[in-house]
Amino acid sequence: MTTTPNRDVAVEHEDGLRAIAMGLLAAFEALGAEHQALTAEEKEITATERRGTVRRMIQSITDASRTLARSVDQVATVYGLREFGIDRRMAKGIDGCDYSPLLTVGDPDERLYGAATDVEFAGRRLGEAYKPTKKYPGLAVARRPQEMRTVLSSVRGALTGLTAELAARELAESAAEFESTIAFLGELETQTCSVVPAQASGLTADAVTAAILADPEIARAAAAALERTNA
Repeated sequence: MTTTPNRDVAVEHEDGLRAIAMGLLAAFEALGAEHQALTAEEKEITATERRGTVRRMIQSITDASRTLARSVDQVATVYGLREFGIDRRMAKGIDGCDYSPLLTVGDPDERLYGAATDVEFAGRRLGEAYKPTKKYPGLAVARRPQEMRTVLSSVRGALTGLTAELAARELAESAAEFESTIAFLGELETQTCSVVPAQASGLTADAVTAAILADPEIARAAAAALERTNA
């Protein structure tokens, strides 16, 4: 019986790249709500220093968004290169052999590593956006926690997928470079995306108070919301 293991592996990689691209696209799209909320908040703030903090958050998110957009293109390019079977193809000389003085066409490994580096940069820029300041630590929370949870979990999932792709291409050492950022993104999600229970959901005021007192993350989010309201 004849088998085609190479094709099976190729299909597996293609499916992985598709999932990575969709995750990055989901993160890119969801980031818009947070950017919009912060931009509106900046316009309402009267304290110069607080406005400067929010403005820096907006810039970090803008940088992350641009980088995510580029990483989607990179992953799509790798997918296309694999689909067409282009892998470091070289010009051919008179004798039909590889001719090195001219440019090489297509390098999926290099593109994959570049995409992973970009996604890591985007994740770290998001971390900078929510780094607490000494004077206004309460600002370091997501204004749109549901959307930002999608952003951070999608970026983490995409980076995890990219490291798996690198490892499958026998680039395990390169893949290991991104492990700390994957862990960091999980911590950032917990830190910034806690949702304060809403009384409209059926909870009593006492239940809301108890939840806030029981969970430091919820307490932090509640304090930040009050701080923004009173600014």
